[in-house]
Amino acid sequence: MKKSLQLKIFYGFVLMMLVIGYTKIGFAKEDGAPSGNTGSPGDDNQTCAHVDCHTGSASSRDGLIFTDVPELGYLSGVEYLITVKVSEPGIEKFGFQASPQTIEGSKLGKLTLIDPLLTKLTGGSKYVTHTLSGTAGTDSLSWTFHWTPESASGDVTFYVAVNASDNEEDATGDLIFTNSLTIQEDPSNVPLSIEDLNKITFDLISPTSNYLILNVATAVNDNLEVSIFDVHGNYIKSTTYQYSNGSMQIPLDGISAGIYFVNLRNAQGTITKQFIKI
Repeated sequence: MKKSLQLKIFYGFVLMMLVIGYTKIGFAKEDGAPSGNTGSPGDDNQTCAHVDCHTGSASSRDGLIFTDVPELGYLSGVEYLITVKVSEPGIEKFGFQASPQTIEGSKLGKLTLIDPLLTKLTGGSKYVTHTLSGTAGTDSLSWTFHWTPESASGDVTFYVAVNASDNEEDATGDLIFTNSLTIQEDPSNVPLSIEDLNKITFDLISPTSNYLILNVATAVNDNLEVSIFDVHGNYIKSTTYQYSNGSMQIPLDGISAGIYFVNLRNAQGTITKQFIKI
């Protein structure tokens, strides 16, 4: 009798662990697809349609990915809008993974997020996928992000795999679709050099007692951090912008009159200039 009770406890424990394990796997997939599941040749044609993710096989479907790249093709250094959209009647949970790749599977260009609440980057920023908050929809759902060719040349293909989920905590019942879109390089394009990519220029407009105004120009429109240091190199303050080009107004309240340095830094490089606060 005692042995029978022990066996029941043991099997109950094993069952509980299995349930917890499957639940964790389910939540992990809800918070983004594992890297390398776009269905591209570079990803060995793999999607999330496999045993430990979603059973069954993926099927091809046209019209899953859209861009604002002109018909002539892309230009290096220009930021383009990419949208993945899936429609499936009766579905209320969706997911996706996309990647811009060469035919050999190398990443081409740079991905940046528009809404980090709905999308995230994985695999060294080679892939963009959904977040847990970016799965809810009614009959359809779309995700939008930016792609910048930077020093890219030649054709680029966006590979995408999407999941129309039955919203159950198991691997069955979900629908996986794949699509690809090839974009050519504009014949007049001149790829940016490493020197161009690392170049930040800006005009420093004489500061008032309240603001430092900068007019910034960079090759690629990344996040930009503007930091201020005193004449001895001591850090004073910093402001981060979601773009690297245009006019920027940095508050100088709480900073006394004197000589200072302003440093601009983004993924392409850094530059420092001196200014005097009146």
